[in-house]
Amino acid sequence: MATVDTDKDAKEDSGFDLLSDDVILFILKNLSLRDLFNLRQVNKRFAAICKDKSFFRHLQFARNYWLTTEKFHYYIKPIVDKIETLNLNSCYWLKSAGVDLISKCINVSALHLMQVRVSVKNLCSIMSCLPNLTNLSFSIGDIRDLHLELSSSTGAQECLARLVSLSLHFRHQSVYSNRPVINFCSGPTLFEYCRNLEEFHVYGFPSNARGIPKYIFQPQILKAENLKNVKVMTLNDAMDPAARMFFFGTLLAVCKLSVKFRTLLQPVGNVDQLWSMDGYATCLQNMEELVHFDPSRTTFRIPSEVLHFETAHNLQYLNLSDNAAVTSETLHLLADTCPKLTSLNLQNCNYILLGPLKQNSEQKRTYNDISGLQALLLACVELQSLNISGIHVHTQDLTTTPYSSLAALLALNHSWRSLSMSPCCLSVERSSKSNKRTFSIVPEGYLVKRRRIGAGAACNQSFALFPDANSPSTSQEDPSTSSSSPPSSSPSSSSPSTTLEEPVFVSELEKLVRSCPTMENFELNCSGFRSAFNKYFGVNPNTCTSSPCMFSLTVGDQELMCIGRWRFLKSLQLTSIPGVNQGHCLLAIAKGCVSLEQLSIASLGQIAHCLYRGGLLAAFPFFSQLKDFRLEHPYMKIDEMMLSAMAKCKTLERVCVIAKNGTMDTEGVKDFFEKVPGLINFQLYTGRSLSVCRGLQAYLISRYKKTRPAISVCIHPLLSGGLQEAIAQLPDQHIDEMTLLKSRVSIWPQNWNIY
Repeated sequence: MATVDTDKDAKEDSGFDLLSDDVILFILKNLSLRDLFNLRQVNKRFAAICKDKSFFRHLQFARNYWLTTEKFHYYIKPIVDKIETLNLNSCYWLKSAGVDLISKCINVSALHLMQVRVSVKNLCSIMSCLPNLTNLSFSIGDIRDLHLELSSSTGAQECLARLVSLSLHFRHQSVYSNRPVINFCSGPTLFEYCRNLEEFHVYGFPSNARGIPKYIFQPQILKAENLKNVKVMTLNDAMDPAARMFFFGTLLAVCKLSVKFRTLLQPVGNVDQLWSMDGYATCLQNMEELVHFDPSRTTFRIPSEVLHFETAHNLQYLNLSDNAAVTSETLHLLADTCPKLTSLNLQNCNYILLGPLKQNSEQKRTYNDISGLQALLLACVELQSLNISGIHVHTQDLTTTPYSSLAALLALNHSWRSLSMSPCCLSVERSSKSNKRTFSIVPEGYLVKRRRIGAGAACNQSFALFPDANSPSTSQEDPSTSSSSPPSSSPSSSSPSTTLEEPVFVSELEKLVRSCPTMENFELNCSGFRSAFNKYFGVNPNTCTSSPCMFSLTVGDQELMCIGRWRFLKSLQLTSIPGVNQGHCLLAIAKGCVSLEQLSIASLGQIAHCLYRGGLLAAFPFFSQLKDFRLEHPYMKIDEMMLSAMAKCKTLERVCVIAKNGTMDTEGVKDFFEKVPGLINFQLYTGRSLSVCRGLQAYLISRYKKTRPAISVCIHPLLSGGLQEAIAQLPDQHIDEMTLLKSRVSIWPQNWNIY
């Protein structure tokens, strides 16, 4: 009888024992922070490898909702003296006892504590214990309390003197009143202690309808020379009066020093008053060093004597959104002077096709000048992000050009990573031999395309045979399509009328998909849609309207099917596209977009009848990476069938559903929470009564508060009083990213993360 060498078999079974620590270390670098945390508990060897400095030198705990105070202690306690960057932004659930451990991270040079529970006294204590700190971010409720604490903390003063970058997140207590009273305060600021500051960032409330702060603080900067090194100043588009007053008060003090900005992000409704202030216009006379610039919502013409873009040769990010003075001439200037542009925001710049003034045409301009946009796409070869949502560019605007639609023009660029446009820009009216599109009016009043059905073409009516990633539709007469030949004729078709098949229709969006296979963020936003929650009106259900452009009515399931070929797509937003009825495109997107993490859909199909519901429910099991899901439709039923389908997407972390006239299954919601263990932010706004909503919200919070410390729930009738107060209890990150509906392409420079 043969003997068995058990020791030899054990060694062969342990494959990792054959690998060196360096090889295992290289493999583990691809894991998430949560996986590394769990891996430390496997055995002693893994625990030792996971303590390599490459893992914890720069720790990013933001968006790690699984993190508890105890786990945070366990993770960083053995390595407190080796951490250099610690990001706890939006870890609002951590207890103060866990935050106090930060004071032992003596080698930290960058610390981010926005939306973290830390008192002013503890903050100054932490600052005093970190001798190497040069980059600091934190939230402040009352900045006057900070000034008082700083005056008695020598260590915090010394820390401010070392800071190179400072970020303030204003979290003021708001007052809800029909007749609010605002107190204006002024006084010395923390800038009295800052001597080496180069970057200053301000973030305010993400909703301007959450009440107003009790006071507005006007900074008095007694030592303006302390800010002589500031090159970067940013303000988020939050419409928060307290944050804006503090930012612009500081900005004007910096401008008096005649600095040359590298980054200036200052979304503002009217900058006429700023240009009259001393030093402001002087700072922008020479824009040679400017890399990121946001003068959005202004009315200045470009080119003009005010904004000297002819010197902005190093500009990489530009936000000109909501500027009616941007024309084709503007785009020509940017193409000539800003070759390094990587991100451009032209949202709601409705006159980008407005040509130059013609002297021989009775002082009239033509609105079909595509040359500016074409020159921009050809000259700015590094352009990867573009926002042109809210802009109408239809077929008749392109009749004198070789482009069938705006999407075909955008296909000139093969490097798109982020793109936002209007659905009507995908509509095609013109008829040709290779593409005949005719339209008819249906009883509901929607325009739909009438497909020609001949021999071998009837199968196109079936969803099962719609094109997917492995079987692209082709058109031999379109140069932007692939070289695949059309399907051959049926052997039984011998008559002359059936031997020649009509080429398969290629949608305009499909041309763009084929040209840019590496798209990561895509939006189709109808300019005539206003959400119940949007950035300009905040929480105001009365602004919920839908007035889609008639051309967008022709864009439906078939045109959007090709989105499923974007396998690298991470974020998708579809807003007010009436032609989406059956929801077949949603299923194709779920199956094809295997990297999708964020999905937002609002008012698809008909308003009174949610016909795409079946397609949406069928899609949920195929979303393998989806974390954030936002749905807005006035008649969506949040019943047991809907919740059961959503529960099949186990990766969900945040869900926001707005259904003004929708129903809600309370037991189904409870079961949904039980089946999705990672769900931490749940917002549901329906037509149910206030008592039912409050009862369900209280149950969910009490039931999961211990096991999910980051849980944040808001269940409220959409049209009931007290909605603003209810929304205000949510963390700002969830309000800004889930509650409010807005375009997110090119609203910040690339790789710019405020939370």
